[in-house]
Amino acid sequence: MKKTVSRARVIIVLIGFPLIFLIMALVTGEWRYMTWMIPPALMSCWTALFVLRKQEER
Repeated sequence: MKKTVSRARVIIVLIGFPLIFLIMALVTGEWRYMTWMIPPALMSCWTALFVLRKQEER
């Protein structure tokens, strides 16, 4: 159950953070928020997903 919860959290972060910054960009008109936010968020979330997948294979 714990692996399912951690996977759900990673997916929420993977979808939620870009959505928050998209809303900020739409409201303010400053698209630099999106360009500086997407690469770090994607790298960290994809890394977490790969680690979870490796742990499940064991």
